[in-house]
Amino acid sequence: MIGWLYQKIFIAVVNDGGAYDVRVSTLKQKKPINKKSKHFEGETAFEEMLTFVRKQTEESPLHYVSLLNPDLNQGALAGCSENNDSLHGAQTLFRKQKWTLYASSRELDALQKRYAAVGLDFIFSPFSLMEHFFADKLSGGLALYAFAQKDTFSVAFFEEGKLEYAHHYPMHQNSASVLTEEASPVGFSLGVDEDQEKGINLDEIESLDDLDIIDELDDLSDIEDLDTLEEIVEFSEDAPTSVEKHASSPHADEVKGELDRFNDDYARFELIEKTLAEFYAGEHCKNRFIETVYIADAYGSGNELKRYLEEELFLNVLIRHIDVGNEVMALSIAEEEGL
Repeated sequence: MIGWLYQKIFIAVVNDGGAYDVRVSTLKQKKPINKKSKHFEGETAFEEMLTFVRKQTEESPLHYVSLLNPDLNQGALAGCSENNDSLHGAQTLFRKQKWTLYASSRELDALQKRYAAVGLDFIFSPFSLMEHFFADKLSGGLALYAFAQKDTFSVAFFEEGKLEYAHHYPMHQNSASVLTEEASPVGFSLGVDEDQEKGINLDEIESLDDLDIIDELDDLSDIEDLDTLEEIVEFSEDAPTSVEKHASSPHADEVKGELDRFNDDYARFELIEKTLAEFYAGEHCKNRFIETVYIADAYGSGNELKRYLEEELFLNVLIRHIDVGNEVMALSIAEEEGL
């Protein structure tokens, strides 16, 4: 009955690349009546974000704060075993009795404490987001699905809605360190029935370190994008100041952003290639081969990644832009309706 008296406020928080995106949706009798969004970055971004979220929660006693889990120690596993000895110190959640999401209990507790001023009702896994975003594709044959953010990269193999294999990687690290930090499974959302804590022993999860290093790409010196870089001007008394250089080079930031995206696309290509190699070398493969890759791109890149995958690995590639805040919002509304 209380739901008919008060409006419901859903707040979704996404922390990626050191910035916070917040979405707010107000519903009355399941009908949206107001939406707003706000972006926070800089040294005081977290405190400013909490102040904004707390102000939104004061507008109704029926409010729900959801968060996309930003931590590395999370992932997904095939199957739903009650006695998985490889998981210690993790909270787990079974998905449709087909596969398991997990995340570090310690990190989940730390998130609850960090957001204690506003309270967290739902903490979602990137793999839950991926499952929701590609709902129209998962019922098909075996394919690779990926979720690209600035700080992380999640990769999963699905066949007919069943997860076969998954990894959650950090970005902006060298290949060796990334491959030793194989991530774990959680689609942990508060307010939904969870299985008892099992746990994550990350040392026992198989590593990709035994794989051979991939061949280096061909000489990149002829890439057209790099031709746009300006020639270095030899220092002299007449050389422009840094301010003048910036003023006379309005596209400098765009060029840097382009190079960053180029480097990140190559890093993601490496991760997909190595994950495919691990999949083919393991018991998961069962003489099956991946022909199609679906990528949810929240970063705004993807062109070079698509070219690498198509030309180097001969894969069919579909890239969709994903508004992560909206997807987290949709998940939280669905979870609240199921309570």
